[in-house]
Amino acid sequence: MSAFAEFLLIAIALYLWESTLWLPLRGVALRRRWPGGQWRIVDPAAWIATRQLGMVPLLPLPPDAGLAPCQAPPVVVGADGNFLMESASGRLHPLKPLGWDDFHEQPHHLVVAGQKTRISSPRCIEVLRRARHRGATPEVAVRQAWRLALSPGRSGREWRRWKLVSGPLRWYGPLLTLGFLVGLPLAYVYLGNLATVVFALWLWCLMGWTAAHLWWLGKRVYPGARSALRMDALLALVVPFHAMRAVELAAVHAMGTTHPLGLILSSGDLENPWLGRFVRRILHPMPDVAQDAGFSAALRPLLEAALSQSGKTPNDFDAAPSRLNDPVAACYCPRCHGLYLAHASTCPDCHGLALRRFT
Repeated sequence: MSAFAEFLLIAIALYLWESTLWLPLRGVALRRRWPGGQWRIVDPAAWIATRQLGMVPLLPLPPDAGLAPCQAPPVVVGADGNFLMESASGRLHPLKPLGWDDFHEQPHHLVVAGQKTRISSPRCIEVLRRARHRGATPEVAVRQAWRLALSPGRSGREWRRWKLVSGPLRWYGPLLTLGFLVGLPLAYVYLGNLATVVFALWLWCLMGWTAAHLWWLGKRVYPGARSALRMDALLALVVPFHAMRAVELAAVHAMGTTHPLGLILSSGDLENPWLGRFVRRILHPMPDVAQDAGFSAALRPLLEAALSQSGKTPNDFDAAPSRLNDPVAACYCPRCHGLYLAHASTCPDCHGLALRRFT
């Protein structure tokens, strides 16, 4: 194999490796469908996953401009003042009543009363930091963070702001990709060494513009993720493949305070299957699972408020599933929509939740 072919293979392998995001399993990435503006769910656990992180594959050609990696606040508080912490894998852990001394921020993690959870971006807990500086209690801060994360109006504004401030990055990525993977090899083969060096310097200048834009985002637009965006800027200055995917890397911070439900509602995508699954999870907590019941009780008032802005209620998503593919089914699980025969009475996948009969 020639040196030129080896260069291409190594470059393509590195590019494909950089064309992934590793997100906490509790997070949800949305990808905008075109045309129509609907959202497709990208589950981090669907491809490759560790105990905490899952891989989200990006589109093969940059930029993945419709990607919105969302993550809700990792702590929830009920009306009784009891806290629950959601781990990176999605498990819920009960916590004692909390004060601000119980909250500690570590690189890529939030530690609350000794429980650690992975966060996709420091902006995920930015609302908590601001509330603490204003003198609010942890209960008030957590409820405010969830109201903002679920708000369709705020989610829509966050998405529009991101589309506005990321405009130049959407051009830098394709230019860098075509330049390094196509233009640079062709310049070397057909134009000689001098032209290759000049072209490489131009590409490095483009990497510098990408790094400067990321630095500006951290300073002016998303100060809550300043350190993370500055690190991405430094990497984009020296690693071409990192610069090629700058828009997707920065999107993690841009949508770090937005819940997927708020973003889906803001676009009017009310028939989205994920939306129905999330609402049914709140309506039908698993029996004999105190954490699940607490999570449901804490989020139901916020969910009702968010849905009301679209003229909906949670009960609108509590309909029976279709049984066209299983016409002999006589009952179904109201939470997971699993179909069962007449002799079944509970759903084993939902910890024995009572089934409903088809009418």
